[in-house]
Amino acid sequence: MEPNQESNEKVITATHLEALDNGDLSKPIDKAFTEGYAVQMRSELDDLPILKAVRIYWRIAAICMVAAFSAALEGYQLALTNAIVSNKGFIRQMSGGGTKINPTHVAVWGGMLSTGQFVGVGLLQLITDKVGRKVAMHITWVSLVISVSLETAATNWIYWLFARLIGGAGLGMMQATYPVYISENAPTQIRGLLTTSYMLWYVASQIFAPLALRQLAFKDPYNFRIPILTQWGMLGVMLIINLFFLPESPCEWWLVQKGMVEKAETVLAKTHKGVPGYDVKSELSIIIATVEHERQFIAEDKNQYKQIFQGVNFWRLFICFWPKAIQQLTGQSVTNNYGTYFFQLAGNNSPFTVTVILAVCQLVGVLSTSLLSDGFGRRWLTLGLFGSGAVSILAIGILGSFNYQSRELGNVLVFWACVSNFGVIGGASIAYSYIAEIPTQRLRARTASIALMGSFVLGICFNYTVPLMLKVWGVRTGYFFGATGIISCIIGYFVLPEIACRTPAEIDEMFEDKIAPRKFRKHVTQVQLFLEEKQNKGQLSLEDRA
Repeated sequence: MEPNQESNEKVITATHLEALDNGDLSKPIDKAFTEGYAVQMRSELDDLPILKAVRIYWRIAAICMVAAFSAALEGYQLALTNAIVSNKGFIRQMSGGGTKINPTHVAVWGGMLSTGQFVGVGLLQLITDKVGRKVAMHITWVSLVISVSLETAATNWIYWLFARLIGGAGLGMMQATYPVYISENAPTQIRGLLTTSYMLWYVASQIFAPLALRQLAFKDPYNFRIPILTQWGMLGVMLIINLFFLPESPCEWWLVQKGMVEKAETVLAKTHKGVPGYDVKSELSIIIATVEHERQFIAEDKNQYKQIFQGVNFWRLFICFWPKAIQQLTGQSVTNNYGTYFFQLAGNNSPFTVTVILAVCQLVGVLSTSLLSDGFGRRWLTLGLFGSGAVSILAIGILGSFNYQSRELGNVLVFWACVSNFGVIGGASIAYSYIAEIPTQRLRARTASIALMGSFVLGICFNYTVPLMLKVWGVRTGYFFGATGIISCIIGYFVLPEIACRTPAEIDEMFEDKIAPRKFRKHVTQVQLFLEEKQNKGQLSLEDRA
């Protein structure tokens, strides 16, 4: 017998695994790996067309969409606290009776928000793998309750500063928890759609904050407490979702990782109830096989932080981080975080209206991304959207060299700001897919958290410096972010892989084999070949019987 023939025969499928041990599937899987067998790590259901997958996986898709809805609070709170700096009552309260807020205070608030995100993610990731995703969600909710309480009671800029710190911690925890939860539960071929839905709710909610402030500007321009109080309603909805609509147990991947295989089987049976052709034992064995394979590949070192910063895991960490870095380097802080403030400096007489227009552009961008990320792919969408954002912010900088406060150039300025928001926020929605999908399952939560912490460091820098840039350079700030954005997109071409419709096992294999990121799309994995061989044998068997 030839060596390659022997290798091809040393395979073991989910059905064989079930026959080997009707109890704990992890035992026969571990034995199979030890003895050199190939184990099935991609399901036949992973090859279903996208629309059919949405239809048959409607239950788990609904769970993921409901989990993503919690991002509406994040978007609403960020939009509200960024836009409220133009409210007359807020200005009077926070400036001690004046008519203008000290730009340094605005900068410090922004920097403190990102600092809070950094601290929140850093603290939560210490325990999230131990307590699970659901408990992490409850901790996030408590942090947000504290922040809104501080905002409600704030009477000067110092109190508002502490509110921003705690609020940032809660929002950072949310970003580190919900996208990972969604990715771990989502079916392979619609994982991009469901992961980007987090950003969809985030952007949709941002439309309502400036609308509320605009109405108050007409009816009660010095009242800024009512918009702050509306956040309590969002918190109530978030609590109901966490308690009653998400599965009681954490996701099956986390359960398998912790050795709670029976609970994982119960979760799979509950969330995939009624899916035609879905074999719980078979799908569970694929999850176990992927986790066991990762454990064998990664050195037996209990220090996960050391593992994250070594070898291929460090490369995966950098890839997780880079899309979020591009988001910052293409000028999100200029036209999004400080959109209202930016257009006031540009001489626009209706900054709230412009903010709503920009939010609609963001919504269109995220909708487009959600619909295309699985079929078209992540890589070129990410590069194309961020690339358009970089070119747009550069165009804004060029306009800054002319009389941009004239009616004609002012309209052109708004146009490029719309294109910038469309591209940057659309690309940002895919960034969460990279953060949630690229790490190994064993290191997923901590890798995602560290990647986010890196992006928050950039956020701290830009949230503090952008108001000062706008004060000194004005609209010409676009030159800076145009240059950094274009450079970051060029780097992205070489580091961002295509991971659409790939299972965790396939992603692991390509990283282990050191496949160049730009070649991921066309690479045929051993996981694919194994499944195709199994399907061909099944087809031949049916033909022989016929």
